[in-house]
Amino acid sequence: MKIGLLIDELAPGSTPKLIGWPIRKLAALGVEAEALAIVEKDHWQRHRTHYDFHLDGVKVRYLFREFPVLAQRFDFRFPGMSFFSLHHPSARLWAHRAVGRKEFDILIACCQYSTFAALNLKRRRGIPFITLVWDPSVFTARKIYRHRLGWRYWLILFGAALLDRYAIRECEAIITSGHFHHAYWRRLTRKPLEVLYPGCFPLDRLPDFSARERLIITWDRWDIGNLPHVFLDLLERVEDRQVRLALGGFWHPESLKEDFQRELGRRQLSERVDLLGPLNENDIQTLCSRAMVHVHAVHEAFGMQTLEAAGCGCPGIIPAGSGVAELFEDGRSGLHPPPGDFGALVEATNRIFADATFARRMGEAAWAVARRHTWDNYAETLRNIVERYAGRQEGRNA
Repeated sequence: MKIGLLIDELAPGSTPKLIGWPIRKLAALGVEAEALAIVEKDHWQRHRTHYDFHLDGVKVRYLFREFPVLAQRFDFRFPGMSFFSLHHPSARLWAHRAVGRKEFDILIACCQYSTFAALNLKRRRGIPFITLVWDPSVFTARKIYRHRLGWRYWLILFGAALLDRYAIRECEAIITSGHFHHAYWRRLTRKPLEVLYPGCFPLDRLPDFSARERLIITWDRWDIGNLPHVFLDLLERVEDRQVRLALGGFWHPESLKEDFQRELGRRQLSERVDLLGPLNENDIQTLCSRAMVHVHAVHEAFGMQTLEAAGCGCPGIIPAGSGVAELFEDGRSGLHPPPGDFGALVEATNRIFADATFARRMGEAAWAVARRHTWDNYAETLRNIVERYAGRQEGRNA
């Protein structure tokens, strides 16, 4: 069997991990897999250590290289959009130029934008696909644009609804990272829904919890829809003034980091915050072995960072309804305040720092959960899902 993991681009953040480790672990199971990226950007060159760690030995094919010259020359991001660009609809016309007929048994179209290419490859190359989605486009549009664009927001919301329908109309099944959005997808389609939780790299042994610092750890890909200013609000409200924050991750665009640094100075919190930049796996394990808690302040389709922190015995706080919250029991192996309830987020954080015994037991319970969700487990589950659908199109055609 040969699987293609189809993405729009190898964007900074979790994408290299979510593409690289499944392919490497599938290979260990005897399943051939390859990454297909619509467009090539300079992220790998700019963050080579990070990308090399996750993608070492992984074959990546860039479809855009085979698009007509004019399509390559006249590519642009649509005004007001964070990612949506001309190369996405162009892939609906030209993706087949980079792929042979039935070269893959099945494709995993990772996110709605990649389904432009997936539909082309299904119709022109006879390759079926499964759509893997995180949040519905309408959910993301509401989160990012509701209070930003005035009347134009409604146009974007309408377009997002169309994109969600487009992304699933010819797929074999839909993969999600949790059950939170299943009711939404059920309203749109009767196609099968599969749940696939990402993996992590749990430690073999836990560090001594008593050596942990009064430190909050968080990292993410920071952008206009996910600004970290809420963590400054949290530092101002937490009861223990000795608590510090370590904040890492990519910034898109980089100017957002400069704005954040100015806000740090304005609030006089610079001495309590360490800005760390992108984190590799060694950084994550080191920091999550030092910190008393990982906090992820916004609702997520999954929330990989919480699982990764748990793999180091670091308790996690993440809003209820996030995919990863399905793995951890609230109050025992994690804390899950209601989405958007900042007071509950502060209360959960105070609870960790007020009771080290409670925090230690929660970290141990979280670690036990994380050990059951490795990238090996992820690859086995993905293989089982793919085997259920890879031959269905041929069967229908026969």
